[in-house]
Amino acid sequence: MIEQQNRMSIHQGSREQAIILKALLESFSIMVFEDSSLMSVFNPWGVLIGDVNSVKLKVKEEDYTKAKKIIDDFNAGLYSM
Repeated sequence: MIEQQNRMSIHQGSREQAIILKALLESFSIMVFEDSSLMSVFNPWGVLIGDVNSVKLKVKEEDYTKAKKIIDDFNAGLYSM
């Protein structure tokens, strides 16, 4: 089983962008973990919710460099979906 501390954050953004990047990384046999937990803060006037659409993608530490290059290449337009 993969321990949480062996995962590194590779991307944080919209759900739509995360779906595309997750599919791209998985096509290169990189296991991707999604963290879309909502952070909320209680205050006297109600509940403030963090960025509802924000999704964080994480990869295993040993895959981080490869995943970062793939995402950088995608952002540079080298891959199309």
